[in-house]
Amino acid sequence: MSRIAVVGAGMAGLAAALFCARRGHEVTLLERDAAAPPDGAGADRWFTDWHRPGLPQGRHSHKFLARSCRVLAEEAPDVLDDLVAAGAVRVPVSRLHTGPPPVDEFALAARRLMHEAVLRRAVGREPTVRLRPGATARALVTGHPDGGVPTVDGVRLDSGEVVSADLVVDAAGRHARLLDSIDVRRPPALVHPCGFVYLTRHYRLRPGAELPPLDRPLAMSLGYAATLAFPADNGTFSLSVTLSDQDELRHALRRPATWDRFIAAVPHTHRWARRGVPQGPVRTMSGIANRWQRMHDDDGPALAGLVLLGDAALQTNPTYGRGVSIAFLHAQQLARTLDTAGDPGSAAFTDAFEAWTARNLGVWYRTQVTADTAGLRRMAAGLRGQPPPVSDDPFARFMAGMEVLAGRDEVVARALGRMAHLLITPAQLLGDRDVVRRVTGFLDGRTVTDDAVEGPARREFEAIVAA
Repeated sequence: MSRIAVVGAGMAGLAAALFCARRGHEVTLLERDAAAPPDGAGADRWFTDWHRPGLPQGRHSHKFLARSCRVLAEEAPDVLDDLVAAGAVRVPVSRLHTGPPPVDEFALAARRLMHEAVLRRAVGREPTVRLRPGATARALVTGHPDGGVPTVDGVRLDSGEVVSADLVVDAAGRHARLLDSIDVRRPPALVHPCGFVYLTRHYRLRPGAELPPLDRPLAMSLGYAATLAFPADNGTFSLSVTLSDQDELRHALRRPATWDRFIAAVPHTHRWARRGVPQGPVRTMSGIANRWQRMHDDDGPALAGLVLLGDAALQTNPTYGRGVSIAFLHAQQLARTLDTAGDPGSAAFTDAFEAWTARNLGVWYRTQVTADTAGLRRMAAGLRGQPPPVSDDPFARFMAGMEVLAGRDEVVARALGRMAHLLITPAQLLGDRDVVRRVTGFLDGRTVTDDAVEGPARREFEAIVAA
């Protein structure tokens, strides 16, 4: 049994605490937000009444990809059952699939705070977990070095109390700052701004209404903007819009009346919004970036006794919904590494965990940077009222063709869904000869463009905002 101190009781921290506790480890889970999910409440009150100032993305749109569900099925199948019982909806990875989704190829449609509340309740039932809400970790406590590598022996709280541990897990999210509390060599973070602001509004289905069929893409690019639809739990859904952080009109959609006019002008979102009643304000999020903070470089591990988990280690564009799946995968590997890598406070443990992270999660950072670089070019052209630039990148062309073909080819739709849900990597997708044959045959002599997209052009958008 090891003593683990986990900083942050978001999805990554909760998963780490749960998976480690179920292997017999003793976990202290430190969470700076003092409030807990309301007792005896269901999904709606968890969403509206749970005060989570440390989680700015908590009431934005979320996707819980099939990979996160697979990890739960392996580590905590009871939590998966509890989520469905609380109203989460199973969604197949392929938009052409009909009937119940395959047992290992489904995602969950749910609101973030509903999912987190169910997971937190499961953690609270673990006898070897001590959850401490309102406990803010202020600094790392260092000890004797391991072969020249500085070690961490615990964390110091705001109160001055020291929580000692064999391993400290920083799961404090994209604003994690614990590393700043000590003077230690730190490999520079890889950072790539996504270049957009994110706006979200939640809806409840009107009496007698049903969600639209999920046989079309849930994201649609207008060039200067993108619109996204997210089914959720208990008769709810959300709509999101991204706009360039260089767009002078990026704040205009915060006004509910302007938001409603724009949503109604885009057929993709109108077919959702007309079935629902808005619930709450239009929420915004900015300062979004792809970011990878490593603790290992050519000189070896920078620190022992500390690992970064989930968003504290690796963040990607939230519109792809990969954050929770990456966090769960990371937490599962942490628990497995505790079984196999010896002393968790050693440099060898940090080295093993960092190596796995680079091999298995780094691909999602790299592919996202490539996708967002192309997206920034499209958005810049859209702001000028110009058509999107045609990419000369073979993989980008292949993926564009795959997106179109997935609307009518179940084999391609399933393969695209499996990659989008992190069940396979891009390399594994390209290794599927049948899929490659179908897509290249479809692309033979054909150029795929966004000309068929329905929605207001840039000047029409400016008129909507000015009305």
